[in-house]
Formats: sequence, C-alpha cells, structure tokens
Amino acid sequence: MAGVVLAGLASTGWGADLSRGPHKIELVDISDEQRRILDQTFDQMKALQPAQLGIDGRLYRRLTRFETLFGKPFNGADLEQWVLARFRKILYGNIALAAINQNQGDLIVSDLFFHDISPLERLYLLVHEARHSDDDGYPHVRCPKDFPFVSAAQPRQALDQALACDATTDGAYAFQAALLFELFAYGLFDQKNVGLIYNSTVARILRPTK
Repeated sequence: MAGVVLAGLASTGWGADLSRGPHKIELVDISDEQRRILDQTFDQMKALQPAQLGIDGRLYRRLTRFETLFGKPFNGADLEQWVLARFRKILYGNIALAAINQNQGDLIVSDLFFHDISPLERLYLLVHEARHSDDDGYPHVRCPKDFPFVSAAQPRQALDQALACDATTDGAYAFQAALLFELFAYGLFDQKNVGLIYNSTVARILRPTK
C-alpha cells in the first residue's frame, strides 16, 4: 500500500509464517511478542462456540445473519478458517489505524492493534478486515452529514462524513455486526459492552433510500 512505512526488522523477521490448519500466512516484521498475540487471538477465535442463548429466541432468529453471510452456522473453528483464507500476509506497519487491508490480502497492523485495543476488538477487526479481501474489497463510503451516531469502540472518532460507513448490507461492517450479534446473543463477552458495539456497528450500514 502506497505511503505505508514498515518498521525495522523485528526478531521474527522476513519470511516467517503463521501456519494454522491448511493456511500459511507470511509474517513480515512481526516480533515474537506480536506473534504471540496473533496466535492468542486466533486461538480465542477458534474456541468460540454457541451455548445457551442469553436473549429471546424470537429476537435471535429475527436478527441473526451469521449463517447467511458466512455460509455456515456460528462456530469458532469455521470462523477462524474463513478469516485465515482471506489473508496472505500480516505486516507490521507505521499506520494511524489499528489495521488495514486494501483488497489485496495483505493485512497491515500497527501498535494500536497489539497494545491499545481489547481482545474482543481484535476478533471483530480481523473479521472486518478479512471481508475487505473479497470481490472489490467492499470499500467504505462517507457517513451522511450530521450522522447522529457515535462509535462505541472509538469514542473520539467523529463519524460525520467520515469514510466509516457501508452502502451495502454485505460489506465489512455487516460481517463485523454478524459476529458481534452472536457474541451478544450467547453472552460470550460482556453482554452490555458487545451490545453497544453491535448497535454502533449496525448504524454504519446505510439502508438504501427509495
């Protein structure tokens, strides 16, 4: 990606791989500690399993979109493989965002990804960025002027006219929301926190105007 500055070589170095199941992802400039966090994150993703619903069953059936979007019922093992299949490299870079993937399968991650976001945020961010590898990348569009919603996960970010919304219901935010809804429904993380982030995410999926 033009304009991205990669940091100096770390202990893992060029050419190291992240091998999980049939997938092998090249790691570029990823330190041993960063590699540990990546492994830990994918382990956590793989371990996700539906249990007893923590919400009304009718509400769940009305709002769940996970199987429709991902092609399989919610479970961590399939989700992990879905994500891994969409990346060919993970690179450490000097970028302002926690992570970015511009439709090439090269995921660039920054210090923010490793040190300033929660394990929950890493999980849904990987899903979000993985969707950007599909088709044309599902690029974001500008949120409307006077957009009345806030970012639950990034409260300092003003969404008004920012490139932080989706014009389709099957873009990166839709996949992010689908995962968050399952985590909310099954109480797999703090339910109140997940619910706030889910609502914030859904607000960014703009409905077509008639």
